[in-house]
This record gives sequence, structure tokens and C-alpha cells, in this order.
Amino acid sequence: MDLQEVLRNILGSYRVQYLFLRNDCSSMEASALDFQFRDQLYEEYDYTAFARRILDTVPEEGAVDYKDEFGLHYLVFRGRNAEEGINAFFGPYLYHTYSEDNFRELIARRSLSEDSLDAIRWYFKRIPIIRDYLSWRHMFSAFLSRYLANPDLEIVRVTHDRPGETRQKPAIALSSIPYASVEARYAVEEAMLDAIRRGDIAEATYQQNLFMGFTLDQRVTDPMRDAKDMIIAVNTTFRKAIQQAAVHPLYIDSISGQFVAEIEAAENVEQVNALIPKMIRHYCLLVQRHSLASYSACIRDCLNYIDFHYMEPLSLESLASRFSVNKNYLSSRFHKEVEMTVTDYINQIRVRRATALLGSGSLSVQQIAEQCGFSDGNYFSRIFKKINGTSPNEYRKSQKKHPDR
Repeated sequence: MDLQEVLRNILGSYRVQYLFLRNDCSSMEASALDFQFRDQLYEEYDYTAFARRILDTVPEEGAVDYKDEFGLHYLVFRGRNAEEGINAFFGPYLYHTYSEDNFRELIARRSLSEDSLDAIRWYFKRIPIIRDYLSWRHMFSAFLSRYLANPDLEIVRVTHDRPGETRQKPAIALSSIPYASVEARYAVEEAMLDAIRRGDIAEATYQQNLFMGFTLDQRVTDPMRDAKDMIIAVNTTFRKAIQQAAVHPLYIDSISGQFVAEIEAAENVEQVNALIPKMIRHYCLLVQRHSLASYSACIRDCLNYIDFHYMEPLSLESLASRFSVNKNYLSSRFHKEVEMTVTDYINQIRVRRATALLGSGSLSVQQIAEQCGFSDGNYFSRIFKKINGTSPNEYRKSQKKHPDR
């Protein structure tokens, strides 16, 4: 795995944002640095100047732990290829929880109005807290020294306590504070669902970790029931997402029902929450294995029908008749999209199922052939050897000698 991907996965587990900015640090892109928090407090806040102020503290072959005027931290370093002008920002994050006294001290030090207090409270709810500073620093020192090919790399701590040129908004619209938070949460949720629709486990997991950083109001008084209801809703959302990826409902229903049972069987909130990464992985794998989104509607119908009726008599003619299309058109279209003939695909599905039966059951080869749609045992053996490179009997013997293969 690429070291950059490793870093991203680690950050996701900490719920810390991972962001790349070019040297020009356009205001639109740079506003993601603090989830547009300053935009709620100040008039026409200059995010480009904010990002460049951070970058000015970063050495060419080093990294900084930058603490801004709100006490938020960012781990920042320049990309390996300076000519490309790509800079990495990890954050914001905190090293401790902020109390009410901390918030009031903050607005006093920044000369902010009392109106800003609720905005700050809402915002700090979503900032991840790194409890073990030494482990965090040591881990990234090791990673970045290798990533930047600098064995002497040190992460330098930089504190900036001046807000720059700002004009506080005359009044903070309190209704916009939860609005902005909910809007950001929905954006992260959509990014997570989009990754699930694509079967991208790493991206979906990263977005899910960010999503867990948002504080959700408890809907019922019982914490356990509330956690279960929330995960059931998540399960439903994931199910709908992969349905959009053209995964057949039979596959979806099976895994969805399994997770509902696991949710209800959980004995504590920790067990409930632990199901989310498992759900992401399984739903993404389902997309990887069974998504037919890239196929036309006609071919999608044929593939689904073959997958669920492989044990029945099937042919190009029978499929063309079932879906009311010309058999020559179906043959041409199928070969173009699936890159094999209808007959070859049918045989592949049947042999795949037969392979599983040979490795796990005690049925005879002839019985397995018949269960998988082959009326002729000899023809089944020829096709099985053509696809797997060995006869059914030889395959069964090898599985008995090496059951873990």
C-alpha cells in the first residue's frame, strides 16, 4: 500500500481531516481547512491568507504542528515533489477538551461578541481530540521521515495567536449555526455513500470516521436503544446506496437482514458502533462482486437471471425470448459488454457454484453437475477442467488434502 494511503487511513481512524492544497491556496479550497468556521464569525474572511500563513512556517523538507489563534492544531508538510506545489494539511484537531471557561476565555481573547459563543460550542463539538500527544507525534515523525525521505525530520511546533485582518460580523445568526453543522454532516454522509456505491472501502471508511465526529442529538432516553435505532437507519441508508449501484435486491436483502439481527443481538453501545466499519466493508464488497451499474438494462437483466437460475435450462434463445429481444442482437450486445459469449458466462457461473459444492459437500460429481444445470456429467467435467484446469474429482481430492486452500 502506498504510504500516503496508509497516512490517510490512520487519520480516518482518528477522525482527522486529510486535505491537499496547491501553493496558490484558493479561498474556496482553503475554506475547508476549518470547515468554514471563520466564515460564520468574520466578514469576507481571507482563507487564502490563512492557508499561506500556515505554509510560511513549513520548512521545505519538514513538518509543523501549527496551532492557530483558536487553539486548533494542524499537521502540515509540503509534498515530495515541490514543483507540483501540493501541500498536505491534517486537521483541525485538539489535544484536550474545551470547557465552558475555555470558550469564554477564547471569545474574550479574540474580542468576539457573546453571539459567537454558540457558534464556537457547535464547532468544537466536531473537532477530534488526540488524547496521547507523544504517541501521535512519534507516529507521524516516523511516517513523515520515510515519506519525505528525511531521516532527521522533526515536527516543529508553531503557535500563531494573531487573527490577522478581520471584521467581525455585526451579529451571528444563531439559526445558521446548527444549519451549517447539519449541512456539513450531510456533505460528509453523501461522500461516504458515494464511496459505498463505488465499492471503495478505504474512502468510505475515511468518510465514516469523519462523519462520527459530528455530535448527533439523542432521540430516545435509552442510550442503547438510541444507538441501535441509529445503526438500523445507517443500515437502511447503506442498503439504498448499493441498490443505486445496481446490486440485485436478493443480495442486498440477505446482508441487510443479517446486520439487523447483529444489531439487535449487540449487548452494549460499543458493540453496536463497532458494526459500522463491518457494514461498510461488507456492503462495499457486495458492490465489488455484484454491481451491474456498468451494463445496459437488457444485459443487466440477463446477468441477474443467469445468476439466480443457473440450475435451470438456459441458452441464448431462451434468454432472448424471455426478455423479448432478437437473439443476434443479444449475442452481440452481451459479448460487447461482458466480453464473453452467453454460453461461456452461463458455464462460468455454473462451474463457480460447482466448485463451492465440491469443496464443502459430500454429493457425487453427477449430483453436483445436475444441481448446477449440467444434464450431462461428462460435459460438466470437460467444462470444469477447461475453466479450472483440473477435473472435478482431482479438485475434490486436492481440497481434502489442503482444506485451507
